Amino acid sequence: MFRLPSNHRPLEAIADADLWRHFRDGDELALGELAERYYKRLYNYGSKFSRDREVIRDCIQDLFLEIWDKRQTLSQPDSVKLYLLVSIRRRIYRRKTADKWLEESEELDFDSGLIGDLPIETAIIEDETSQYYVRKLQQLIPQLSRRQQEIIYLRFYENLDNEAIAEVMSLSRGAVANLLWRALKELKDYWYAGLVFLLMAGIGLLK
Repeated sequence: MFRLPSNHRPLEAIADADLWRHFRDGDELALGELAERYYKRLYNYGSKFSRDREVIRDCIQDLFLEIWDKRQTLSQPDSVKLYLLVSIRRRIYRRKTADKWLEESEELDFDSGLIGDLPIETAIIEDETSQYYVRKLQQLIPQLSRRQQEIIYLRFYENLDNEAIAEVMSLSRGAVANLLWRALKELKDYWYAGLVFLLMAGIGLLK
């Protein structure tokens, strides 16, 4: 994995798009900062598809090695975050089909361990009542289909809009909207509207 030298000033103030341009020009430090910035996010997402930590780490490292090798032919993405999420999902899918964990026609499994490895606790768990709702949410989300679980993850934990989710999951925008609506309706039916409201408000999606 690319790493910034310990004596180098952090590049946190530089926007993703500028880092991407710098790394395409051959700046390893810029790619190292992108790797540092997105490693945990990619690992969290990748871990929903495989419990094998080494596989996830290998896929992330291979992804950054590949984009470094192909930097001169890469275009400037509208969103670096979206590009990396799409890329890691596709890489994990290829790895699992190559290892015969999946047939080419099969969907990726999605492990709905959404809460616990993400900073949602600091956003909404401020009292015992909120903790109770979060525990209920943990129990309810696995009852959704795996596509619905992934859409919930991408919408509420990665804050992607329907168009971006469609790109990540290779679905139509209409299919994403329909699956998301049905997922929220099922959560509401399982519990009540306050549960969904709590989730949405807690991560800043209700403006």
